[in-house]
Amino acid sequence: MSSKGYTVGTYIIKSEKKNSDLPMCPICKKCKDRSICSNRKSKKEMNKCEKCKNCKDSEKCDKFYINEQHKATLTIAKDATTGASIRKTFTGSTEEEALDKMYKYKLEMKKSGNAIEFKKTEKTIANLAQEIEDSKYRMGKTKANAYNTNMSTLARIKKYKFANIPIDRVTRKQIEDFLQEERVKSNSTIKKDYRMLKYVYEYASHRMHIINNFFEGINAIERPKSLKEDKDVVALTITEQNKLEDYLETHSSRYKNIILLCLYTGMRIGEVLALNYTDDIDLENKMIKITKTLTKDRNKKTVIGPTKTKSGKRNIEINELTEDIIKDSINNKIDNKNKILYCQENGKLYVDNTINSAFKRICKNAGITKTVNTHMLRHTFATRCIEAGVDLPVLQKLMGHANIETTINTYGDIYNYYKQKETQKVIDYLKRERA
Repeated sequence: MSSKGYTVGTYIIKSEKKNSDLPMCPICKKCKDRSICSNRKSKKEMNKCEKCKNCKDSEKCDKFYINEQHKATLTIAKDATTGASIRKTFTGSTEEEALDKMYKYKLEMKKSGNAIEFKKTEKTIANLAQEIEDSKYRMGKTKANAYNTNMSTLARIKKYKFANIPIDRVTRKQIEDFLQEERVKSNSTIKKDYRMLKYVYEYASHRMHIINNFFEGINAIERPKSLKEDKDVVALTITEQNKLEDYLETHSSRYKNIILLCLYTGMRIGEVLALNYTDDIDLENKMIKITKTLTKDRNKKTVIGPTKTKSGKRNIEINELTEDIIKDSINNKIDNKNKILYCQENGKLYVDNTINSAFKRICKNAGITKTVNTHMLRHTFATRCIEAGVDLPVLQKLMGHANIETTINTYGDIYNYYKQKETQKVIDYLKRERA
């Protein structure tokens, strides 16, 4: 269907499967002439076959993912150099939805007084990502630590050729091939890289540097899953925890109180190392106020900053396990300009790695053979809570998670394991009574 300045229609979109467990497609199996498709060697060759090109049977196709795409294409300008039409595409779950998006776009352009015009740019994905991250940091939307993380993400993406050519010349296949290569990395890494690319394309589309945003619409590029299994939460067993506690009780260590406070409260190591002995410790009301954490500035220098999330700000009760630790820490504190409870002998802030290295030595000396790090102390606290029957909503508050999904995603498997063990007690009891 065509009309003034635009076209609308439904199209078959095929993207090649890298691997498939399906048997050969029935149409291909019956075909006696493989000369057209060069014996099914490539998508380009297979599309020369009319039977294959028009096939919509996605369930039996072993070569392609098959989707219907409904789109409206609007002519928005002419290329000043070549005179070729420049078009913007709108996709939807139906042709009507695609048209609706197109009409809304035209209306927005008319209201704003802007001419519909494609703004050709030489900016690359790398340029635009840097522009975005610098702006977010200046506006205070991103903290220094998150900025540094995003710079590491950008450094990974910049290693690829497609990130360093003008964004309007980047092809969909280049993005898809990159994300397929990413599958050997962790889901966490893939998520960061995919999110940055998606944000760059949204940004470029909004500024009309590109015609088509590969990350929107019914055929949007989706985030792939890692070939690696997600790492299980690793905590100290109760036996290992006892070994650690016994060792710290019988051997002198300047890091003893820091380690035990993490172990008994679930506080992040950065939160413990940022505690202010005048503002954050309330012995009268037996409360620890968590309002800050150690973080890194843009120069990667350790500084005191706000908690990881708003929910990270929380109060933790000083109980019989932690009261003596807090009192001993205050009695032996080193005076410093920041009034930090735990600092180096020269009054400077600790660095996470210092405590982490010390913790590894202590565990080794205590006879704990598994690979350890200080974040395991937080996981160990959460695991002990679950073993003791603490419900997930309560655990969420204790851990300072922004939402219950984070708690479930992190500790759900452990929680379900112990829930099943408790349920089994009821089953075993009923079996005994029936015997």
